[in-house]
Amino acid sequence: MSRKFERKTKELLGGTSTLSIGTDKLFGTSAGFPHVVELDIDRVHRNPDQPRRHFDEAELRSLAASIDRYGLQNPILVRPLPQGDYLLIGGERRVRAHEILGRKTVFAILTSGDPDEIGLIDNVQRVDLNAVEYAAALARLVEKHGYTHDELAAVVGKDRTDITKLLAILTLPADMLEEYAASCTRVSRSVLIEIAAAPDDLRPALWEQAKEGASVKAVRQAKRDHAQGQSPSVREAGPHDPERTLQASVKRIIRDVAVVREQRHLLDTAHRERLLQLRAEIDAILQSAD
Repeated sequence: MSRKFERKTKELLGGTSTLSIGTDKLFGTSAGFPHVVELDIDRVHRNPDQPRRHFDEAELRSLAASIDRYGLQNPILVRPLPQGDYLLIGGERRVRAHEILGRKTVFAILTSGDPDEIGLIDNVQRVDLNAVEYAAALARLVEKHGYTHDELAAVVGKDRTDITKLLAILTLPADMLEEYAASCTRVSRSVLIEIAAAPDDLRPALWEQAKEGASVKAVRQAKRDHAQGQSPSVREAGPHDPERTLQASVKRIIRDVAVVREQRHLLDTAHRERLLQLRAEIDAILQSAD
């Protein structure tokens, strides 16, 4: 952090630059008020149990462009460590974006909560984890705390049945999970859940069709055919048409923008940050298409 900021921090906190949770000396606020501090990035240590395993380079550069243009709308979350260092709890994409920009410091909020729980919730609230990352993070919480599915649902704000379905994803073959993580995250979470609920001998065929764009409806029909002893047919009518898919996606974006416009009074800070990122991504797409 800058010398001026560090000197002021020491003055406010009684001669030490190590910040603590719950101090109210900065602004006279209650102990529960989230304190924003400026930290040297090299004092922020990555969390080895970070839920997100895949970081898309294009998305990181888009986020960096958004931060460079509009500033950091949501500080990262950290937990104090001994010797004045900090453990990164939430916001690794934001830290990486700062590194792309060559920034030496980053704004952060101090937290004392469970790192795994806060890290998972922070990721889900901003940019969705892919299905396997989400399921793996849930499984770590179960292993760490011995949560039942009901307890875990309460922690992350999901229905118990959703938790059970998500955890079932981890029962898929290891090679399928690895292929998904490497190149098939376009397969929706709902489709992956349907495949996980299918008989073992049907899963490979469903997976191959899912990679070609089979919908949840088509996968469910194939499972019904299999249960009735019929030869399952997952393939939907007509070949995969990239131009058609693009047209449908653009129309869906336009519809979604109309909904956001109508409900803009409900936007919170996290929504605004994501919309700014999307605007930067759309600008980049349009510029590359010229």
